[in-house]
Amino acid sequence: MLGIRQWFGLLALLVISHVTHGETKASLKLTHPDIDTPLLFNVVLPDGYSQSGDKQYAVLFDFHPQAYRYLQGMHHWLSHNGEWPWPQTIIVTPAPGNPVGRLFDDTGKTTPLLDFFESALIPAIDEHYRTNGFRIISGFRVNGTLALSMLLNKPDVFDAYFVAAPELAENYAGLLSNGPKKLAALPAKPLYLRFTYGDSIKVADQQSAYADWLTILKQHAPASLTWSHADLSDHYFMSYPLMTLMSGIEEVFNDINAGLAPDSSIAQQGFDAIVEHYAMLSRDKYGFEVSPQTSLARRGAYLLSIDPKQAIAFLRTNQQRFPKDLTAVHTLADAYATLGQYEQAIEWQTQAVQLAQSQLTWYQRFHQQKLAQYQQQLNAQQQP
Repeated sequence: MLGIRQWFGLLALLVISHVTHGETKASLKLTHPDIDTPLLFNVVLPDGYSQSGDKQYAVLFDFHPQAYRYLQGMHHWLSHNGEWPWPQTIIVTPAPGNPVGRLFDDTGKTTPLLDFFESALIPAIDEHYRTNGFRIISGFRVNGTLALSMLLNKPDVFDAYFVAAPELAENYAGLLSNGPKKLAALPAKPLYLRFTYGDSIKVADQQSAYADWLTILKQHAPASLTWSHADLSDHYFMSYPLMTLMSGIEEVFNDINAGLAPDSSIAQQGFDAIVEHYAMLSRDKYGFEVSPQTSLARRGAYLLSIDPKQAIAFLRTNQQRFPKDLTAVHTLADAYATLGQYEQAIEWQTQAVQLAQSQLTWYQRFHQQKLAQYQQQLNAQQQP
């Protein structure tokens, strides 16, 4: 690996530029033997990065030099409220004027630009920043073509691909001709693709190619590739990448944010099956720890409606397995309150209030209000 880095003449320099809204914009400088000038990449670090100790982050890479402007704003909005729905992420884009794009072979016969990403850029990001191993690549038009090329040729580099209105016509970059074979050969690890398109005049020459690509996906995408598509013809062309990003973020992190349906086949197998499912997601899909608590809480609420005794046993098991988890403690308290057992509810919600002290102010206030509510309900219950 060291030899490959030397071949690229890898030079990585961390240059802090400025901080906006708590986010730090930095620079990463690399070199390549076939390009005379340094290759500068902008890096936007999330709120609180320098104060968050050993916390690790996902990475989103977009090849458009101006993309960081909208990516930074959307990321801040979608992550600042408890990282829901977008977990805090490091955003990387080429700086304006970065000539690394000249490495791209639009015939698809060679992959020098993709090789650079795999052997130089990504290792440099991982070396200089606290990354957790989950990576997203997004792209619009030709940059979307680049993202699809990464999926087909270097599927181990990124985990999720957000592709808006890519250039595919005339077998650009060899995607249509190589798609069937290379999709079928994708690794068994979970991958995600969000593909969007439209009928704007800007892509009038791409319409048959989009239909061909959809057919290829339907016929050759393996089970390991979760993919979705959307026709954005009812929207303005320049909105495509933003809408693709929004829907992609919601879909790729849905396992974290929405959880399992309480009557799903996995949930019906019981507590251990749910916990193991999230261990699998943590290990195989995301590469970072994903909490099972949303799904456990939903299953507990479902059981409460049909078998209260079983529900309490289920939620007590959850609290015992995760005694320091705020959600585990609160859902147990709330179940007791639902059953009118307010003394037990107050006992557990008091613990929840204590655990919430390290959370955002909203969570602290919510759990204090819940404790006060249970106390009022107990007082009302005890009145003659």
